[in-house]
Amino acid sequence: MPLKTPKFWYAPKGLKSLALTPLSWFYQLGGVIYQKLNNVKTYKATIPVICVGNAVAGGSGKTPTAIALLKTIKENELAQKPVFLLRGYGGTFNQATIVDTNKHSAEEVGDEAMMLVQHTATIVSPNRADGAKLAEENGADLILMDDGLQNKSLHKDVSFLVVDGISKFGNNKLIPAGPLREPIRKIMQRIDAVIYIGGPLHSDKPVFQVTLAPTSKLDTSKNYIAFAGIGRPEKFKVTLEGLGANIIEWHSFADHHAYTAQEIEALKQFAKEKNAQLITTEKDYSRLNIEMRDNIATLPIAISFNEEDALNEFLEHNLQGEK
Repeated sequence: MPLKTPKFWYAPKGLKSLALTPLSWFYQLGGVIYQKLNNVKTYKATIPVICVGNAVAGGSGKTPTAIALLKTIKENELAQKPVFLLRGYGGTFNQATIVDTNKHSAEEVGDEAMMLVQHTATIVSPNRADGAKLAEENGADLILMDDGLQNKSLHKDVSFLVVDGISKFGNNKLIPAGPLREPIRKIMQRIDAVIYIGGPLHSDKPVFQVTLAPTSKLDTSKNYIAFAGIGRPEKFKVTLEGLGANIIEWHSFADHHAYTAQEIEALKQFAKEKNAQLITTEKDYSRLNIEMRDNIATLPIAISFNEEDALNEFLEHNLQGEK
C-alpha cells in the first residue's frame, strides 16, 4: 500500500531521522546482500538505452523530464521509433507488456505509463531486460527508461540523474531515515549527467538545467478545491498558489493513490456546495476511471531544457559510443 512521503525527510535533521538512522544502515546492507544473492545478469540491448532516474523515493520530476527528453530526441532525429520503458509501479502485470490505452488502465500498468503512452509507444516490465527485448522485437530504435538507475538487469548507454532544485536530496539520509535510495557518492559514480530542475548546480558531471512551468493559464477568478496523490503533493499546492489560485480546500493523498468512486464523489459534492472547481495533477487524473473525470480540471506541466543544443550534442556524442 503506497504511503505518504514523511515530512521529516525534507526537514532539517531531527529526532525522527536520527532514531531511524540505524535502520537505514540495514536498508543499505540489505540492498548489497540482495544484489549478491541474485547475481543479476546485465542484458546489452542492440539499440541505445537512456535512463532517466532519481536518487530519492518519491517525486523528483523524472516523468515530465523523460517526456522532455523524448521531445529533444524526436526533434533532432536521434531516433525514429523511440519507446518508453518502465517498471509499471502500481500496476498488476508481471511480464513485459506494450501499453494500449484502449485495453489497459492505470490499475493495470501504473499511472506513469498512462501518461507516457500519450507521447510514444510505452512498455511496462518488472524485468527491464525483458522489456528491452520486447522493444527490439517491435522495431524500436531507442529505449528511454523512466526510472531504473538502481536496476542492473539492463545496460544503460546514458544515465541521467534528475534533481529537484527545491527539495534536492532532502535530509541526505537513506530510507527510512530520509528519502535517499542509496548514498549519493554511489549514484554519482554510475550516472553520466545531471538534469537539474531549477539551478544552477555545480557538479563534476555535466549539468543540464531545465525549467518546469504550466502549459496553460489558470482562471484565478474561481475558487479551487485541489487534491493530489504524488511523491510530494504539497508541491502541487504551492504551484497553484504561485499562479494565484484561491484554494479553499486542500486534500493530500499517498503517492500512486488509487481513488475510489466514493472519494471522488465526496470531493465533487463538496465542490458543488462551495461553488468551487476541483483540480488535480495530470498524473492523478490518469488514475481516475473515465466516469470519475467529469468536472475535474488539471494543470498541465511541461519541462523545457535551457540549453537544448548542448543536450543534443551530449546525446549524439554518447549514443555514438564515443564515451
